[in-house]
Amino acid sequence: MRTIPTRLESHPELRRRLCAEAKRRGGLVLPYAPLEIFVDPTNICDLRCTFCPQSNWGERQRGFMSMELFERVIAEVAVLKPRQLKLFCYGETLLHPQLPEMIHKAEETGVPVIIHTNAKRLDEEMARRILDTPLSEICFSFDTADRDLYNRMRIRSDFDRVLGNIRRFLTLRQERGASRPQVILQEIIPFAPDKPCVNTPEYRQLFDGFDVRLDVRFLHSFAGASTESQFETMRLSGTSPCHEIYHRLVIAFDGKVHACCLDPEGHNIIGDLAAGDTITSAWNSPAMQRLRHLTQTGGMGAIAPCNQCHMLHHPYQKRRRFWRRIPARLLWWWYTRSLAPPAPPTP
Repeated sequence: MRTIPTRLESHPELRRRLCAEAKRRGGLVLPYAPLEIFVDPTNICDLRCTFCPQSNWGERQRGFMSMELFERVIAEVAVLKPRQLKLFCYGETLLHPQLPEMIHKAEETGVPVIIHTNAKRLDEEMARRILDTPLSEICFSFDTADRDLYNRMRIRSDFDRVLGNIRRFLTLRQERGASRPQVILQEIIPFAPDKPCVNTPEYRQLFDGFDVRLDVRFLHSFAGASTESQFETMRLSGTSPCHEIYHRLVIAFDGKVHACCLDPEGHNIIGDLAAGDTITSAWNSPAMQRLRHLTQTGGMGAIAPCNQCHMLHHPYQKRRRFWRRIPARLLWWWYTRSLAPPAPPTP
C-alpha cells in the first residue's frame, strides 16, 4: 500500500477532517501527511527537572543533529506541509550551535516554526540572534511564580536568572516593534480533582505589560518518567485510544523516527532517516501500523512507555451525530481508494 502525503498539503481543513475520521475508524494506513512534525535538534539538556525524563535518562545516545540531516528533513517537510514544525522535543533547543541557521531554513518551507526552551541560555546575545530570525513562535517553560518551587523542580536552573532572561527578550522584541515571534509562557500546576486548570494571579503578574500569551497545564507523568508526587493520573475508568500516532511524529537528532514525543528512549522507533527511510515511509511503516492496531484493540498496555502513560486514560468524547460525520466519511472513502493495492493481472 502507499500513501499520498502531498494531496492535502494546501488543504489543512481536509487533512484535519481525515485525521478525525482515521481515529474514529481506527485506520492503519493514512492518506494524509502528519499534521505536526517534531524535529529535535538535540536530546541534550542542561537541566535535570524532577518531572522530566532527563532526570532518569536510560541508555539512549545523546547528540546534536547534523545540518546535512536537517536539510534532508526540511526538504521533505516543505513537500508535506504540516500544520506546524516544532523544532524541539527531548532536549534543550538553544544548546544547538546552529539553531538560528536551522530556524531560517525551516521558515523557508512556509510552515510555522515553533521552538520550546527553558530560557537558561537565553542571554542577550542569544536573544538578539533569535529575534533576527523569522521564527513564528517561542514557548518558555517557566513553570511557576513560586521561586522556591521552581528552583526545587528545575534542578541546575535559577528562577531569577531565567525570569530576567525572558523579560529582557520581551523588552528587546518590544524595542524592535516586532510582533514575531509570538511568545507563550507556560505555567504548570499540580493536579488535584476538581481543580480548574487556569493561570494563577501571581504568574500573570510576572509578565504584566508584555505582549505574551499565557498557557497553563497540569503537571503530568511524562509516561511514567516523572519523579514528582503530584501529576495528572487516571481520573476515570477505561483506557482510551492514543490520538498522537494519528497526527504527529518525532525526528530525533540521529534520524530515528519516534512514534511519540513522550518516548525519549526510543521504545517505539518507526523509521530511520539515516538508513534511507523518509518521513512518508515512516508515517505508514509496519511499526506505526502495529501501534495503531494496538491502540484500537486495547493492546497499548503491553508496551513501554505507553503502559505508564496517563494520557491514555481519559473520557471518550461524545460522538457527533451521524449526518455531521458524512463529509469526513466521504473524504475518507475518496482518498483511501488510492491506497488499495492494484488488482492482480487477468491470466
